Amino acid sequence: MPSRSVRSLRHHLPAGAVSALLLVGLLTGVGPASAAGSAEPSASPAAETCAPPSTDPGAPEVTYPLPCLKQVFSDDFSGTSLDTDKWNVRKSGWSNDKNVSVGGGKLSVDMKRVSTSKEKDGFRGGGISSKQRFGYGYYELTATIPHLTPGWHPAFWTQIWDGAEAKSVYNRPFTELDIFEVQSTDACGGGSGSTKLDGGVITWNNNSSGSDVDDTPFKPRFSWQKPNGKFTWGEKHRYGLHYTPTHLTWVLDGKPVKTQPNPIQDPLPGTASHPAAAYNSPMSVWITSILTTTKYIGDDVPVGHSFGKFEVDRVAYYAPNGQIPPPYSTTPLPGPVKTVTEDFTDGAVHWWKNPGSQWSVTTQNGGRVLRNTSASGDALRVLGGPLTTPPQPNTLPYTPSWTNFSAEATVTLDGTGQGAGLMGRATDAQNYYYLQLNPAKQEVSLVKKVQQVSTVIAKTPLAISSGTPYRLKLVIEDNTLTGYVDGVAKVTKDDFVFGTGRVGLKGYQQLFGVSDVKITALG
Repeated sequence: MPSRSVRSLRHHLPAGAVSALLLVGLLTGVGPASAAGSAEPSASPAAETCAPPSTDPGAPEVTYPLPCLKQVFSDDFSGTSLDTDKWNVRKSGWSNDKNVSVGGGKLSVDMKRVSTSKEKDGFRGGGISSKQRFGYGYYELTATIPHLTPGWHPAFWTQIWDGAEAKSVYNRPFTELDIFEVQSTDACGGGSGSTKLDGGVITWNNNSSGSDVDDTPFKPRFSWQKPNGKFTWGEKHRYGLHYTPTHLTWVLDGKPVKTQPNPIQDPLPGTASHPAAAYNSPMSVWITSILTTTKYIGDDVPVGHSFGKFEVDRVAYYAPNGQIPPPYSTTPLPGPVKTVTEDFTDGAVHWWKNPGSQWSVTTQNGGRVLRNTSASGDALRVLGGPLTTPPQPNTLPYTPSWTNFSAEATVTLDGTGQGAGLMGRATDAQNYYYLQLNPAKQEVSLVKKVQQVSTVIAKTPLAISSGTPYRLKLVIEDNTLTGYVDGVAKVTKDDFVFGTGRVGLKGYQQLFGVSDVKITALG
């Protein structure tokens, strides 16, 4: 997905994603070439032993996959559910697990309106990403691409992140293949909208702050059309891309239709800002459809309306002689980050506090406790740097932003106030979800705060005593929020306002302490 706005959504992604297994290694393929590790800088000659055929007039006709390309990975979706040994379900603010289904020999991704919101949070698509990673070779998808309301974005593409959370900070450029993407365009600037189907290749860098930076001075695009010049909407076709160090060959129904030079030469020399690029990147395969803009969708579309389904019959990856070419890599990639724990032995150095709040770390019962020491005003601590726009530099080895997660902590209230608890999907100090112990009302509640306005969206009575430790857990999956107290689900609610964000601690006019924080990415 080459547009910066789309990339910023899908990487929260993470899409996320998804089994909570994050970055399970560079490659888990077939043969010795699939082993993780750093290969010597080279042009991956194994990939060139299976060079694309000539498309010059008079050249012999060929059919893909070429004989030298051997299948390494495939799925024909013949079961009744997604094969979770192969796939993560996409996790992002604009996806929903329930929109992904397998049956009748197809993967289906549904696209729906889920609320009356006129923004993207009112719509949900879905998708999957492969747990295995690949590089140079041939990628092919058999699918029926519906001609949807403009704004929907079915796509078959690759990237380094497999969509599981939390997203590690790579701080180096990587390749993204866009085998095909549905793009929305304005017809003659009139705003009515139209769609086109194209593909290409880009590079991007997940920098030291965990932000995605477009790193591509070249953006070749290929327009998918049949030989008669018409698009392929609503018809089953095989879409393929043969990716080598020197060429990109686009393949429709087994026939090469265009070959162009690969503008990404491997390895690209290093720059002042990054080391030499790893453009034969270890890449996960993604099959997705999300909404990228609402401007073509009318207000009269009812909640629950389906815009259509993106249906996939088969996906496969073929490598030269069945050997995945090793990636060019100067340094190892970050390891998995599935669970983050905090015992405050470092004094909560990574937890931002809102101005004016007062906090201290003390020892209690042999452990460390982070305490709010003022009973006036708001007291917030959020994991990661300050909640500012643009974001402050990130000092953590992962991006401290979650879409689907479980956050838990032991919370002890001191005296009676307006309560305290756990925050989730916080975008700033005025926008977040909040699981609250409220001693004044003797209840536990789910609260959302949107542009400084707080609303209780679910609540239930609970006897709350000063000085008693309570184990709180806030679970957010897709659109569903659930609050637990001491292992028992107490409150739950579907809500659609925030798609992704930070985890934090909050109290209002309340003395309290927090210990044993644990954040787990949910797959």
